[in-house]
Amino acid sequence: MKTVGKEKNRIKLKFNACIALMVAAVLLIPSAQANAKEVTKISGTTFKRNTNVATIHIGSDVSDISSNAFRGLMSLKSITVSENNPYFASYSNCLYNKNMTELLCFPAALSGAVIPNTVVSIRENALYGVNEGLKEQVKSVVKGQAAENLTEQDVPGEHFIHTPAGIKWKKADGSLMDPESEIMKKTAALFDVCTTKDMTQKMQLERCFNYFVNSSVYERKNDIPSGDWTESYALDILSSGKGNCYNFAAAFAYIAKGLGYDATVCTGTVQSSLGGQTPHAWTEVKMGNTWYIFDTEMQRAKGSGYYRQTYESYPAGPIYKQAAYAVTF
Repeated sequence: MKTVGKEKNRIKLKFNACIALMVAAVLLIPSAQANAKEVTKISGTTFKRNTNVATIHIGSDVSDISSNAFRGLMSLKSITVSENNPYFASYSNCLYNKNMTELLCFPAALSGAVIPNTVVSIRENALYGVNEGLKEQVKSVVKGQAAENLTEQDVPGEHFIHTPAGIKWKKADGSLMDPESEIMKKTAALFDVCTTKDMTQKMQLERCFNYFVNSSVYERKNDIPSGDWTESYALDILSSGKGNCYNFAAAFAYIAKGLGYDATVCTGTVQSSLGGQTPHAWTEVKMGNTWYIFDTEMQRAKGSGYYRQTYESYPAGPIYKQAAYAVTF
């Protein structure tokens, strides 16, 4: 084991969401042991491209690591960092900056890892020597997470935005306008109450979801909507604070659209507590390249588990989609 610095404690961090990257290949790497004490800087000459180095521990004294520090270490499969180091951190054998927003090194011989959902950038040379297929997976994951962590100023397309003069609608050309239609005004009002300009788009979506669920009440209705119904159903619950699953689904679709996401209102059937299937409505929101279920009415009824689900992970499944309605302002 190659040890740099004084500390040898492995970092212990937990994440609520992360993405596993796995490859089938199993690499058998000879381990190497060495000691290098009281080092504060790691550069491209520190390890001299020793191809036998398999593990590295970075101590609390290290304050500078160059981008080429681990180039040529083709047997490297694990980097750990002292939890007392103020500049760097490790997770799942990889090296990150302290707040884990940037991947600094994915060891060349590592066959799989878990990428924290806070990671939004990759440093130069961080993927040097990594299997090409795995390298592309890592890039794809980080790119998707970066897109989800944009602040409202950087979100492309049309959406609501905080300004000193209140909530405005940012048009595709970048110009701003006051919310005009009633549905825009109602959605903007909710956006204003539960979000701030410093939140990422993903944070705003979660805050709006929770606020809408907690501020709305279920009201049983026997009618099943038809025709061009989504806007009127959304306005109904945003105005009165109560509605059925169709109202909940329509309103949250407009909320997500107001944040800059593509959103649709879906209708179909879901598993009934009495057995069989029963009519139901929910919202689909596109995040990255994937459409997810956001079921606000079911969240209200069950308390948890219905934020950002797939059709496979949806807790009350099976759920079957029969129709989808895109929403626009």
